[in-house]
Amino acid sequence: MIFKGHFAKLLAPLDFHKLTIYSKSDEEKEIRKEYFYKDYKVHKIIDYRNGIISEYEYIDINNFNVKFFLFENSPSEKRFDSIKEFIYFENKKIREVLINIENKKEVKIYTGEFEYSNDDLSFERYIYENGDEYRIKHEWNKTKSVNKITHLDEPDKVKYTFDMNGYLIETLYFKYEGSVKKTLYEYKDNKLFKLIEFPHLEYKKTLLGKIKIITEAQFVDETESYYFENGLLEKEIIKDYETKEIVRTVYYEYE
Repeated sequence: MIFKGHFAKLLAPLDFHKLTIYSKSDEEKEIRKEYFYKDYKVHKIIDYRNGIISEYEYIDINNFNVKFFLFENSPSEKRFDSIKEFIYFENKKIREVLINIENKKEVKIYTGEFEYSNDDLSFERYIYENGDEYRIKHEWNKTKSVNKITHLDEPDKVKYTFDMNGYLIETLYFKYEGSVKKTLYEYKDNKLFKLIEFPHLEYKKTLLGKIKIITEAQFVDETESYYFENGLLEKEIIKDYETKEIVRTVYYEYE
């Protein structure tokens, strides 16, 4: 989710053609991802940690495709895996198609359809070729401070809470009843400064329907974001939430 105050990696904010995200181990650079840009839009992403290459093909203002390749040791050994086709209308995604490559042939997996209420996404439907459907409902409250997302065919639920300026301040991700992943967001100068993730918390609901945490958080990381003077993200420092010891630092390099 790209939210207000967060760095959008799919767009080139200034005239750069490449972004490298890396960490250091014993002073050796470990590249995590590389983003390649053209005309201020991403054209290729190499994800070294997961072995995925994404290549973007822009057909016109409302249509683009992403081809996905998999690799194990080197991007030069990539294997064509799948394609996603996207159709937009008035800057809103209205259709998505996933096609797998099987025995060098294209096999359609699903078609995604998207509905909106004014400018807000209200419903997603994914229709699979075997007849299955996967549905997601999006709901806002009247003040636009809470966005609830319900996966109708699975137990997953997500609740996003925003402040009065439209900045995301809390995410609650309910994977199953009684367990929640909680993420908190703090800002400086209208940019994301600190992100704190509580990966697994047990909870119960009060009589008023509110969430009450009943276990202490464990394995909690907090991430601090630092920026260059031009507003571009410089680095992210990940710390242990309790000891404040640095776990790792992730750097952003622009060319």
